[in-house]
Amino acid sequence: MSNNTDSISTQKVLQCVRFPPRGFSLGIFGKDNNPWTYSVPTIQSQILLIYVITQLFHIPLKRLGFPKITSEIFAGLILGSTLLGRYRSYQESLFPIASQGILGALSTFGYLLFLFLSGVKMDTSLTRKIGRRALVIGILNHLVPLVAGMITVSALSRSFFQEGGTTVSPSVEVITIAKTSFPVISFLLKDLGLLNSELGRLALSSALISDLFGLTITVISVLVFISATGTLARAVKDAILFIIFIIVVIFVFRPLMIWVAKKTPEGRPVKDLYILLIVLAVLLSGVFSDWAEQTVLVGPFIFGLAVPEGPPLGSTLVDKLDPFASGFLLPIFVSLMSLRTNLSAINPSSSFTFANIILICVASISKILACLLPMLYCKMPLNDAAALSLIMSTRGVVDLATYSFLRDTKIINQETFAFMVIATAFTAVFVQIMVRWLYDPSRKYAGYQRRNLINSNNKLPILLCIHNQDNTAAILRLLEKSNPTRDFPIVANVLHLIELRGRASSVFISHQIQTKAISDVSYSENVILAFQGYERNNYGAVTIQAFTAISPCNLMHEDICTLALDVLASIIILPFHRKWAVDGSVEVEDHSLRTLNCSVLERAPCSVGILVDRGQLRRSNSVRSSQNAYCVAMLFLGGNDDQEALTFAKRMAISGTISLTVIRLISKKEMSSNVDQVIDLDIVGDWKHSRSGWENVQYIEHQVNETTETALLVRSLVDDYDLIITGRRNNTHCPLTAGLEEWSEIPELGVIGDMLASKDLKTRASVLVIQQQQIAM
Repeated sequence: MSNNTDSISTQKVLQCVRFPPRGFSLGIFGKDNNPWTYSVPTIQSQILLIYVITQLFHIPLKRLGFPKITSEIFAGLILGSTLLGRYRSYQESLFPIASQGILGALSTFGYLLFLFLSGVKMDTSLTRKIGRRALVIGILNHLVPLVAGMITVSALSRSFFQEGGTTVSPSVEVITIAKTSFPVISFLLKDLGLLNSELGRLALSSALISDLFGLTITVISVLVFISATGTLARAVKDAILFIIFIIVVIFVFRPLMIWVAKKTPEGRPVKDLYILLIVLAVLLSGVFSDWAEQTVLVGPFIFGLAVPEGPPLGSTLVDKLDPFASGFLLPIFVSLMSLRTNLSAINPSSSFTFANIILICVASISKILACLLPMLYCKMPLNDAAALSLIMSTRGVVDLATYSFLRDTKIINQETFAFMVIATAFTAVFVQIMVRWLYDPSRKYAGYQRRNLINSNNKLPILLCIHNQDNTAAILRLLEKSNPTRDFPIVANVLHLIELRGRASSVFISHQIQTKAISDVSYSENVILAFQGYERNNYGAVTIQAFTAISPCNLMHEDICTLALDVLASIIILPFHRKWAVDGSVEVEDHSLRTLNCSVLERAPCSVGILVDRGQLRRSNSVRSSQNAYCVAMLFLGGNDDQEALTFAKRMAISGTISLTVIRLISKKEMSSNVDQVIDLDIVGDWKHSRSGWENVQYIEHQVNETTETALLVRSLVDDYDLIITGRRNNTHCPLTAGLEEWSEIPELGVIGDMLASKDLKTRASVLVIQQQQIAM
């Protein structure tokens, strides 16, 4: 019955196609004024229509937590035989069979590049460092649903699956459901912002093991199928060819690409000739894998695994090819696959439909339980274990491509294909919404314990963030002036932040534990050596612990806050997003760094300081800074942040090597009965009394009548000092700064910090703005 139905439906779509196809329309001057009789205008219209409908769905659905792939599937269902494809005039004019073949070939090329780049982004070195939990989850996640599905197929009568097209259809369906795709998991974690979280790293490691394990099973299954349907000699020949291909990729192409990476100078782009040769090799790898009777997509993926991930080669390939492959062609590929889906082919009353529902449910539930139960046994919280189980059971574009290939080869029929497409869309939506509800990575940063400078003891744990070599000099200068002595030691945790490029998984390295570094750690070498040299020169007073984090810019705050939590830091020091030239003008303004600083200020489990460095500028000729001592001013207006800044300034002054001036601004309008004002008076009074005999410390009070006097006073002080410390004064209001907030250009620095970091202010003084830890309610 099924074969007759397929033949009838095939006859309905038979059309006369003109060869060679006409490409470009002659426009209004041509005899034929119908542009859709030409292939190029037709394909352009198809692409435009796919993108318009996709965006119309995605704009409202993304607010509900729906992933973009669901909008692409909906666009294909609307344009396909499920809805508009029922009308013959529409299909013949806008989506004729010939144009679908051309657009399908173009989008398949994009999917081939996507798989290659997925292999490039995979950090195969993780397999050597994967823990037991990730190994167990990765194998069980594939093995348990595979066994459970096969048992279900055996338990159900074969008559249930007679409409499936072939006798191997149920078994192949189980294999595809059991598969976990690393690119799909990586895409999901990126959308959820969990790449840097502990849960995300565990999911990526488990997905890598599961994907490689599934790839091995798939290759073996293909060879077994060939030997069962053909001859054993043919299967052996294909196995030998495939093994030779892998050996050539590992021992010939990978050393060549490592050589290319080493030949490329640091900071310089890879030559275009090498990129073109690699793309050519990707296409040849697809041809070779097809010759070995594997799918044409296996070769590019394995070839991508051989490319050294990260800069310079991996990142260059991703930067050049990923926008075109994943950004432009891949959405078309997804929509075209769902465009070929006919939901009317599903018969709700048939036994075949019942068997498919049972099989999908059993395999999916067993896949979730295969992750959930081991994690609960390992004492993982229920919410985290459930979120991880759902992540490992998600589906996406790789699964859709597999279903499409099985449909084209007649292994599964149209009804099974429709089932799989709907299951993929439903799973993608359900998993993303549920994981957002179950797992909040920022909740672990909630500050229920006070970690700040006021409550710290003599030993100061501090987290110093470095982005480039310029930051190293500024941070070292601040560290030196922070009075590290044997009586007041500093534990400096140095975190070098590197943007994630050319790989899918984030990397976090502790250089105290991992002595053998990966390729990207060479970028941290100068930073590590500079701080280790400072530690040797200050033995017993400073302890350096170095770390490297390679992650996306929008997720770097996760690494910073997690490390601050782990090392019990009292304060995080962040570099400012502006860099000044020697003449005082702004040379660089890094907006991604500014976004990072704001994210850390919102989530940090301790106090935060933002260092505005002007140390490379010429020193002022003023009287104060012409002295030998390093001159520091602390502007005190009141509030928790200013109290924290005063504590830091007090620590700097203990050694007597710097000259500290505490300048307190007092408004005549302030009432002494104000509780906060009384606390400020007590703190300042205690500080004055304890430091009364120190010659390197001065205390000055200025009475200010209005905000304009505050601004003029602050600007008049800047050339007298090398460093000015002030509090951010977050959520603090007083007459001294009333109205100035509206003119603030950089609110993360506060009103006073914003004035001191202004582009218009030609000062030589660096600025340190401190925010005290915000306690969660």
